[in-house]
Amino acid sequence: MKSLLGAGRAGMVPVLLAALLVACGGGGGGGEPTPTNGSGGTGTSGGGTAGNPPRIEPYESVQLLSFKADASRTASGPQVSPSAVTLPPLDAGSAAAAKSHNANASAATARQVGQARPVAAAADAAATARLLRWQRTPKGELAAATSFRSEGAASVRLGLLVDRLPPQAVVRVMSPAGQDLSEATGEQIHALLARNPDTDADARTYWFPSVGGQDVVLEIALPPGADPAQVKVAVPRLSHLWVDLTRGEDSFLKIGESSTCNIDASCEASYLDESRAVARVEFVSEGSAFLCTGTLMADVAASGTPWFLSARHCISDQSSAATVVTYWFYRSSTCNSGVLGPQSVRLGGGATLLYEAAATDTAFLRLERNPPAGVLFAGSLLAAPAAGTSVIGLHHPVGDLLKFSLGSILGYANCTENSSGSVGCGQAGDNFASVRWSRGTTQRGSSGSAIFTPLGSNAYVTAHLYAGLASCLRPDEPDYYGRFDIPYRSALHQYLGDVPGAR
Repeated sequence: MKSLLGAGRAGMVPVLLAALLVACGGGGGGGEPTPTNGSGGTGTSGGGTAGNPPRIEPYESVQLLSFKADASRTASGPQVSPSAVTLPPLDAGSAAAAKSHNANASAATARQVGQARPVAAAADAAATARLLRWQRTPKGELAAATSFRSEGAASVRLGLLVDRLPPQAVVRVMSPAGQDLSEATGEQIHALLARNPDTDADARTYWFPSVGGQDVVLEIALPPGADPAQVKVAVPRLSHLWVDLTRGEDSFLKIGESSTCNIDASCEASYLDESRAVARVEFVSEGSAFLCTGTLMADVAASGTPWFLSARHCISDQSSAATVVTYWFYRSSTCNSGVLGPQSVRLGGGATLLYEAAATDTAFLRLERNPPAGVLFAGSLLAAPAAGTSVIGLHHPVGDLLKFSLGSILGYANCTENSSGSVGCGQAGDNFASVRWSRGTTQRGSSGSAIFTPLGSNAYVTAHLYAGLASCLRPDEPDYYGRFDIPYRSALHQYLGDVPGAR
């Protein structure tokens, strides 16, 4: 058994998710798969023979609405004068330790980009009520606002702990000047929190997308006639990010920071379709912020439902799923430009965790908001390709612009994680595909990304990234990917639809 660096992360307890991969569209590169367990039947387009395995076809929805990135939304600032809470700079030692851990880790794991900070002044509903000074707006609404400063932060995420909030309330989070505006109604907040079976504070906390800079304003507006006494909320902690994810510019996590052997996905024209199914994923766990990668998945009915696949060691429970923010088209404007393309879209609103399975480290979610126009719903291969099959990877190493990797399946193995967070993968089992790269590699932040298997004119998701030791310095080391067909047979068929011969 080979020891790998931990696929988990400190302070995160795996809990609930499962599904597998997805991919689609495009073409090219490598031998077509001979399924090792395919049997009879036809998927959305054929399947059941060695050269025609069961599968779900990719598609592009024409019904999705186009909208601008959250980060481009701007108001005129808060409607009323906010009270103020200031947190001193983070302890230099703790921030440096977290950054060093990220920089030195070679396993494909979540990339930490921020850490939790307690906010004593808003620790409970009573303390927060003292900060919310209700005032009448020109529209006749009642509104109250509080500004939070986390000194030295590149950006900040606020978590609103909700005990009571009128459905008609509108909660806004923004910079003091009104930039990076996000808003949700009380009804929307309650609907997302109600999906969490837990009852602890994390389960009752709604996390807004990050706001660039060290200052963030929380504003709550009530319609005429509403009683402010019905608002019982708190901000017991915030996430202090040492990166500005809203703009992709930071000395720690900057565009182009991934290792030099990574390949710009914009340089691989054959797989530009598949790249439209891949998103960078930001989420919060226990108040700290992390990055992984995920893939938008197609179903048999081509319904337009935003099914989303990532790794269980990233999104491990509904509390984390509710914090999900996705970044679409997060890639370079042109090949090797190192400049973020203008199509990039940030999408907040969270997600619902539908299924999880530790056996393949899979997380299957439904996004709460539709992705932007132009995305691709990735198809999936519902049989395991034979050893030697060529695969491609599309991922966001260390949260960087989308990268491309080319390799092949070495074989299959089982992987287990011990109490120290190290992962061992052996040959006695077949839940994980072992992949060796001939071009490119993966890094922390690539976790959850899919490998695609070319078949005919399309390419299909086969598995998603769990752990590994592959790097620019160790190109012969394998990465391990959880198979997609296993959770499909177990449960995902109820969401994605039945494909004859796949089960």
